Amino acid sequence: MHDGISFEQLGKRAAVICTEPFEVTARNIARTLGLPDYPFIMVEHPIGSRRPDEIRVLAEAAYRQALPILTAAA
Repeated sequence: MHDGISFEQLGKRAAVICTEPFEVTARNIARTLGLPDYPFIMVEHPIGSRRPDEIRVLAEAAYRQALPILTAAA
C-alpha cells in the first residue's frame, strides 16, 4: 500500500493488490498516508498455495479491478 501511494504522490498511477485478511490494514495505511479513499484491488486469500489455474482466475479478477484504477484521471 505504501509503495502504491508513494507512486501516486509522484504522479504515477499504481494498482495495489490486497488479499481479504489485509483489507483493514490497507485502509488504515491509506488513511494514515493521507489518502483514505485510495482505491486498491481485492482478491481472495491465500495466493501462495493456489494452483496455476486458480491464480489465473484471481489474476483476471485483479485485472478487471485494475483497469479503472490505472486509467482514472489523476
